[in-house]
Amino acid sequence: MGISVKGQKIQNLLFDLGNVIIDLDIEKTFNELMNLFRSDADKSIIDRILIEYECGRVSTDIFINTLLSQSNRSVQALDIIEAWNAMLIGIPVHRLEMLKTLKENYNVYLLSNTNELHLEWVHRYLKRVHSLNDFENRFFDRAYYSHHLGDRKPFPSIYKHIIEDSQMNPALTLYMDDVQENIDVAVQQGFNTYLVKPDADIADYLKREGFY
Repeated sequence: MGISVKGQKIQNLLFDLGNVIIDLDIEKTFNELMNLFRSDADKSIIDRILIEYECGRVSTDIFINTLLSQSNRSVQALDIIEAWNAMLIGIPVHRLEMLKTLKENYNVYLLSNTNELHLEWVHRYLKRVHSLNDFENRFFDRAYYSHHLGDRKPFPSIYKHIIEDSQMNPALTLYMDDVQENIDVAVQQGFNTYLVKPDADIADYLKREGFY
């Protein structure tokens, strides 16, 4: 089974995680962190550690301690963790059912800019709410996480890595992301793409287009 896009039959589905599979409220984390940081916090230090952590180049302890160094004296590590994870809302069951059905007919992959703390939260959430212990293996042929790869979107190198590692043909792949810059780079690498807009549900789009 496959849906034709631009004359090519789609064989592979490549999903982003945040705001595609899992619902996020990024503004909530931004606001909560701003309440913890000192008024004279160094934005360049904060921005740099966020990227380094997402690429897996620093440990969780270093990430937390760096943010603590920019925070008010009363702030503790747990406050940082709770603020950092505040953006994570959850995954509705219909999207998990969607992934399960899609995997019967397509090669299904995940490519996410994420980090150790967020992924630990996701795994705890899936176990608690959906009784799942094998998210990646159950729903994907392969899951690619930025902090495991030492790379992140929208760098072309991360797309080239997954193409080579999975041997997927971008022309036969539909890539879905909620960030236009990530989509633009994927197009340059030859992927078919779909931009998931705010308040849209990827399950509605894929069902409407006849993928499942």
